[in-house]
Amino acid sequence: MSAPDNVGPHSPASADSSSAGHSVPNVNSLPLYAELWILGDQACEQYETRGDLKVLEVAIRSYRLAIEAAEDDNPDKANIIANLGMSLIVRFKCVGEPQDLEESISLEQVANALTPDDNPAKHSRLSNLAVSLKSRFEREGRAEDLEEVIELQTRAVELVPDGHVNKPTLLNNLGDSLRIQFEHSGSTNDLEKAIELQTRAVELTPEDHPNKPMWLMNLGISHVRRFDRLRGLEDLERAIALKRRSVDLTPDGHPSKPARLNNAGNSLQTRFTRLGDFADLERAIVLKARAVELTSDGHPDKPMWLNNLANSLQDRYQRTEDAKDLEEAIAHQFRAVELTPDGHPDKSSYLNNLGTKLHTRFEQSGNLDDLDQAITHKTTAVTLTPEGHSSKPSLLHNLSSSLLGRFKRVGDVPDLEGAIKCSTRLVELTPENHAERAPHLRSLGLMFFTRLRSPHAHPDDASRAIKAFLEAMQHPTSHPLERLRASGQYAELLTDFSHLFTTPPRLSLLDAWKHTISLVPQCIWLGNNVRGRYTSKELSVVRAAVNDAATAAVTAGEYALALEWLETGRAVVWSQVLQLRTPLDNLQRLHPQLADRFRHVSQALELAASGSPPVSTKTQLPSSSPDIQVPSSHSYALEYDKLISTIRELEGFEDFLQPKTLLQLAGACTSGPVVVINVHRLRCDALVLCRAGDVVPVPLPELSLVRAMGIQKYLWDLLRAKRFLNRCRGDLQDEDDERGGRVTAMDPPDMMRKILADLWNWVVKPIMDIVCTLVPPSTTLPHVTWCPTGPLVFLPLHAAGIYPSDDRISAPSQTIMDLAVSSYTPTLEALLKPRARVTPAGQDPHVLIVSQPDTPGGSPIPGTTTEAAIVMSLVGESKPLDDADGTVQAVLEGMATHEWVHLACHGIQNRMDPMSSAFLLYDGRLTLADLMSHHLPNADLAVLSACQTATGDEKLPEEAVHLAAGMLNIGYKSVIGTMWSISDYVAPDVMRVFYTVMAEQVKAGGSSSLRMRCMKP
Repeated sequence: MSAPDNVGPHSPASADSSSAGHSVPNVNSLPLYAELWILGDQACEQYETRGDLKVLEVAIRSYRLAIEAAEDDNPDKANIIANLGMSLIVRFKCVGEPQDLEESISLEQVANALTPDDNPAKHSRLSNLAVSLKSRFEREGRAEDLEEVIELQTRAVELVPDGHVNKPTLLNNLGDSLRIQFEHSGSTNDLEKAIELQTRAVELTPEDHPNKPMWLMNLGISHVRRFDRLRGLEDLERAIALKRRSVDLTPDGHPSKPARLNNAGNSLQTRFTRLGDFADLERAIVLKARAVELTSDGHPDKPMWLNNLANSLQDRYQRTEDAKDLEEAIAHQFRAVELTPDGHPDKSSYLNNLGTKLHTRFEQSGNLDDLDQAITHKTTAVTLTPEGHSSKPSLLHNLSSSLLGRFKRVGDVPDLEGAIKCSTRLVELTPENHAERAPHLRSLGLMFFTRLRSPHAHPDDASRAIKAFLEAMQHPTSHPLERLRASGQYAELLTDFSHLFTTPPRLSLLDAWKHTISLVPQCIWLGNNVRGRYTSKELSVVRAAVNDAATAAVTAGEYALALEWLETGRAVVWSQVLQLRTPLDNLQRLHPQLADRFRHVSQALELAASGSPPVSTKTQLPSSSPDIQVPSSHSYALEYDKLISTIRELEGFEDFLQPKTLLQLAGACTSGPVVVINVHRLRCDALVLCRAGDVVPVPLPELSLVRAMGIQKYLWDLLRAKRFLNRCRGDLQDEDDERGGRVTAMDPPDMMRKILADLWNWVVKPIMDIVCTLVPPSTTLPHVTWCPTGPLVFLPLHAAGIYPSDDRISAPSQTIMDLAVSSYTPTLEALLKPRARVTPAGQDPHVLIVSQPDTPGGSPIPGTTTEAAIVMSLVGESKPLDDADGTVQAVLEGMATHEWVHLACHGIQNRMDPMSSAFLLYDGRLTLADLMSHHLPNADLAVLSACQTATGDEKLPEEAVHLAAGMLNIGYKSVIGTMWSISDYVAPDVMRVFYTVMAEQVKAGGSSSLRMRCMKP
């Protein structure tokens, strides 16, 4: 919950300090009423600084006595009455006593009546009465109170001429009230007017004016509200910049500093929720924790700061699953509830949030008491919130989720019926164009879907669920991820219950999946850096949806469509990075200015992708606070999307950067068929793409998702047992003879033979039986490129086969190596890059040879020295970087000037942070993130004689988050990598054989286009 810091009876936002509030009596004569008046003003000033309610009580008593001492016809009496009214409002906000609120309204009405229209203080009387009425509106939700507030504030603005010192204050307050009316009525006209008025307030206020930070903050809040409704990222970026500036201008020790820190944190958290950049959440927690730290327990805003900090900690728990964050969040939330008096307008919100956190802990621990308490708190929150209040829909949404959770756990039908009732009501209360309408509709659809699957189904559950999902997936202003989820659930409902529909639904099953796929590019936002995109929740949701869609297409016999969809969902982040390097020849020729701008924006985004700061933009404001920076990559990403739309409107550029069609993807088969394997819980299939553009399906009935996961588990258990995957934990010092895991021990033969045999029987043999019929006879083995999904990504398809045991060495073998030359690709599009020779036929390439026999911090691997010598003897022009010469900078510079690179060193696949996977060089790590910022158009071949360079991330199998893919995507045409560890003793022999063959190819004028191949471990 944001806290506009423009509310407070003794601040310029609510009282005109020059003519009302604490008006100063004539100092030449000090009758009793005047002394009491001054005493009350002094006590108010002390309260503003210290937040001590006892001091506020002194002010109230002093004002009461001053009113009694003043004659009825005393011209100062109206001022004192107004000050007492404002002080009572402050006490009401602290204690929640309704009598204070009503008395304040009565006093301000009297003060206003005593002040004629031509009195210079009239606008202040109107403004103060508006503050009291607004407080009653916030408590009771009376629409007539807010209407009167706006009428009073409009009159106040009209009474003050332009140039008046209080004009910005009055503009700001009217804007704030119009924003609140928007929140309750949903009229965007009110919000647009609010932003216009508050923008004027900011423009009319000098930079060094003490109220400038307040106006900036309130304008920022209005931009957040417009973002909440319309989901325009420009509003969110503007809000963050405004709030950051507000915090920068607020000195330490200022009573509003905590409020502004909290508000700035709220907007950063909003951007985290929308875009998934974890750095935003971390900064939000720092700011909110600081706001709590600066605020005493007796301060009326302390519960709000605690509530907001608790929300951020809960979000961090959901990302990191650190139980300490959840426990701390619950503790802060309990404290917020305890500090909030009954009757306070925010009590219901805090109770709801406490219930949400207890529900989260129930999901983690399974303790039903937590869920029961969650439902109790959420029910109370709904009951305390009047009809028409803007938060009512979200409270109903949260209560319905908990009721549904208890139904699934306990099975009580009243819980399910209550959940449906809540969800139905929240959809009724959500405006048509509200950004939250899609998740609310999706929630309602899920309720009907749940009942449909239960023994308590109603006849119309299917039609009501499908209607809700359809509206949610087509809602234009909601988060793309919510729309994608709704689209998937629409398709799931059609798949499971198609027999219940007597007339076909508006969208067919495949049309629903087409809609899902169209949302994929919008879900992974280009404005985040690559690390943020890989760690966002969106990526796993997208991967599952694409997998489901492709399976549905295969089932329907739409094999080409399935292949296109699988390509859309593979290596999404890499594809985005490569898209930024798109050649612009035609665009440059026909529309040079547009091409130049697009190139500039693309280069800025590419730099930002790796964490490098792009060029600053004019939309950014300077900041002295590093905790509230607005990455300019977000502004560039917004412009990038607009530029693409503009370019696609041009004749001849309608397909600019659109996903590749099947005909275009067929170009990936220049050296042989490409086999895409889809592994799904319902079925498994291979799709063989041929050069002519034909897609040949190969059902894999013996393979299942469970079996594929089982093979992967057996293999990884074996590798861990033999310490072949230890380097992913970073314990390089524990072993004596490895390259980040290179060992001399042999694998248990029986287990490895079984793994390779299962891969052969269930996957590779059925595919090769078909492939062998598709390729023409030749004296050389055909080339097959594998593009698997799911668990198969981590398995050695290139080594599948039946291998005889030691006691049956003479028995014949059946292996893929007898039938084809294998290589892998992360995407089909990766094979579409130009593969012309970088060096002329017959001419030796320039080779950079890096060897690290004794890297600081790593175990010795002396075999790299022998290996480097072997490579140097077999290639032509070469540059060695051995031991201390192999620094990060030297290697990067050498890669830029050599077509081939050979890296013999430690390699690490970091599973906690895949972008930190790295080659260990003499002076540090060359990480995957470092590689992202480079583009080497003249690169040709990379040989990664290091461990785990093609291992990837188990949670993101299709994303190819490993060093080999990184080399492929920065420009190397072919990359050789390792799936796990390689023996330091064996590597030199492997490289001798490999480079002998490569030297012969070069002399014969052959190509090095081997693509990304995994070495046999």
